[in-house]
Amino acid sequence: MILKGGLHCHTTCSDGKLTPQQVADVYSELGFDFIAFTDHDYLLKPAHERIFDAVETDLIIFRGIEHTVFEKGYVHVTQIFGDEEQLHVFCHLGEYDLSFEQIMDRLHALEKRYPLDAVEITTKGFLDKEFDTPEIKYPKLVVDDSHTRAGCGRAWIEMDCKRNKDSIIRAIKKGRFWNCFAR
Repeated sequence: MILKGGLHCHTTCSDGKLTPQQVADVYSELGFDFIAFTDHDYLLKPAHERIFDAVETDLIIFRGIEHTVFEKGYVHVTQIFGDEEQLHVFCHLGEYDLSFEQIMDRLHALEKRYPLDAVEITTKGFLDKEFDTPEIKYPKLVVDDSHTRAGCGRAWIEMDCKRNKDSIIRAIKKGRFWNCFAR
């Protein structure tokens, strides 16, 4: 089964402009099969779990969190929870205004702190070609990092796997997905 998904969505539970229900509705209208709510750790509303539980949708909804990590400056790592599996992604490599060498230095430092599984090679849904390189050994994901309606549906992944959270995470860890972009 071919599944379409986005793994970096922000809501009003942190700094997004859409409620979790609105985010789910937009991505459902765009033909997505799964999304991950990855609101920022330091902005996360205390009631976020209750709010996420109230979302009504046919989408698979992953819960996640975008951690702000201080490693030679700050970077972000999303942690996405399946039923038993977890996914750790070094986020939006092109947004830190760092050279490729500096990004690689931070990547190597993060490897000591997190079980990294993938990296994001988009900034707000647009490809950062500099990071789409074999020098980075991890699977390379494209994501929206959506905060607004206009940011939804710019970039996503597709994969052929079972329609459940852990199968999706395992496929990503193995690099068994395609990166896709809106025209």
